[in-house]
Amino acid sequence: MEDVIAEFETYLDLEGKSPNTVRMYSYYIRRYLEWGGKLNSRSALRFLARLRKEGYSNKSLNLVVQALRSYFRFEGAEEEAEKLKPPKVPRSLPKALTREEVRKLLSVIPPTRRRDRLIVLLLYGAGLRVSELCNLKKRDVDLENGLIIVRGGKGAKDRVVPIPGFLSAEIESYLQTRSDSSEYLLVEERRKDKDRLSPKTVWYLLRKYGERAGVEVTPHRLRHSFATHMLESGVDIRAIQELLGHSNLSTTQIYTKVTVEHLRKAQEKAKLIEGLME
Repeated sequence: MEDVIAEFETYLDLEGKSPNTVRMYSYYIRRYLEWGGKLNSRSALRFLARLRKEGYSNKSLNLVVQALRSYFRFEGAEEEAEKLKPPKVPRSLPKALTREEVRKLLSVIPPTRRRDRLIVLLLYGAGLRVSELCNLKKRDVDLENGLIIVRGGKGAKDRVVPIPGFLSAEIESYLQTRSDSSEYLLVEERRKDKDRLSPKTVWYLLRKYGERAGVEVTPHRLRHSFATHMLESGVDIRAIQELLGHSNLSTTQIYTKVTVEHLRKAQEKAKLIEGLME
C-alpha cells in the first residue's frame, strides 16, 4: 500500500497541489485503503457514511471527497470519480479585521521582534498565504523595485506582488539583523541551523500577539483583511484577483459580498431615510 501512496503523492505533486493538500489527500486515501476501500463510488459512499457517523462535518467530508476523486483519477477510474459529488457546504463570508485591529496587533509586537512584525506585514500588506510566506526566499525579494515574486503558489503558479516602500524598508532592516546563510527570507530563530520558518510557528505567534491585542487573528484572516481593505479603498477586483493569485474571479468575488455587508451596516447605522420620515 505504501508504494501506491507514494506514487499517488507524486501524481498530486505533478498536478501542482500544495504540500499541505498532498499531505491531507494521502492521509485520507491511506485511511480509505486500510478500511478496505475499492475503486468504485459505492465503496467510497459507504466510507463517507462511516466518517459522517464519526462526526465529520460537511466541510471535512468535502475534503475527503476531493481526495477520493483525485485518487480514482490517478487509478484511471474517471467515471467513478465523476459519480462522487461533494456535500454542499454553506459558504460563509470571510471575517476581516478592521484597520484599527491591525494597528493594535502591530502595536503589541516589541520593536526588537522584527521578524514577527514582518510576518504580520507580509500576510496583511502583501496578501500572502502562510505557505507562500514560509517558502519565500531572499532572491525572490526585489527591494530596489519593491517587488516580491511568489513562486509555486496555489496551482503551482508564480506571481509578482508589488510592495510599498515602507515594507521594503522593513524587510531590509530585518535582513540586517541576520548573520546566517539561509536562503529563506524568514527563518526559525531558536534553531541553530536557521531552518525556514514553519507554518506552525506563524500560527503560534499570531495567537500569542492576538491574545495580547484582544484580536482574533489567523494567517488567512490577515489575507482576507488585505483583500477586503483593498476593495473598500476602490481597488479594481481584477487587480485584487491578480494580487491574491486566484485563478478564478468567482473566488475573489466573495469579497464584494463582505464589502457590501460592511456598507449595508454603515447605511443602516446612518438611518438616512428613517430620519426623513420622522
